Amino acid sequence: MATPGRKPKPTQMHILNGNPSKIRLEDRIGKEVKAKEYGPGEYPEAPEWLDDIAKKEWNRVAPILADCKLLTESDVKALEAYCKCWSRYVEAERQMDEIGSTIFQPNQKSKYIQQLPQVAIAQKYLKLCKDFMTEFGLTPSSRGRMQLPGEQDEDEMESLFRKAMH
Repeated sequence: MATPGRKPKPTQMHILNGNPSKIRLEDRIGKEVKAKEYGPGEYPEAPEWLDDIAKKEWNRVAPILADCKLLTESDVKALEAYCKCWSRYVEAERQMDEIGSTIFQPNQKSKYIQQLPQVAIAQKYLKLCKDFMTEFGLTPSSRGRMQLPGEQDEDEMESLFRKAMH
């Protein structure tokens, strides 16, 4: 049975989004499962089983996620899956670049144009990649909602309260 409502974001993603709900971050942190967090400049090597395209994408994305403190040990499998989806998308696109996206199929009386399976494959894997990229904060819209630590805008009410306290 599906859980109703939005799926929860990791606290780090919530912080990067500027804590829009203004909830107590300490409460969130206490409820999260702790996993080794990779920091700036440190991230795991691409798994051996990934092909060259997937490894290249891993080496492009893993440092970005680690630098933003968005990569933990528990995220590695999702990153592997994203990189493999990217590889399959690229391969399908390459095949279409070589032979086109449609072929003629002989019919009893006439020829008709049929779409190659690579078109559907590319669309499927691009959709999966987009879903993974959104989860990791790698799309323009998901990234646009993020703020790196230290760059967070102070809430107007917080500013007023702070001034009143001093």
